[in-house]
Amino acid sequence: MSTRFIAMYATLASRDVDCCLIPESHFYLEGPGGLYEYIARCLKHNDHMVIIIAEGVGQELLSGSFGSDKQNASGNKLLQDIGLWLSQRIKNGNICRSEA
Repeated sequence: MSTRFIAMYATLASRDVDCCLIPESHFYLEGPGGLYEYIARCLKHNDHMVIIIAEGVGQELLSGSFGSDKQNASGNKLLQDIGLWLSQRIKNGNICRSEA
């Protein structure tokens, strides 16, 4: 079973997930309708937010920041951890203080 199905089923099984990010559905961070705006709106109304992130999401966002040519022993491309990167961007960007 691929990570997108695991993420989607976990989202459906939980009643507290606000956002599910999968590799097949591209998203943008900033601007009207962006992820940051959605996060700010959720935090304003709920004081918390749960984001499910499937493996492989947002690799294009990280490719400029980190070495993306690394491979594992089998020769498969190593996927970078966008969860930590996104968490730091949210914390450092004062997303909860944005206007939503």
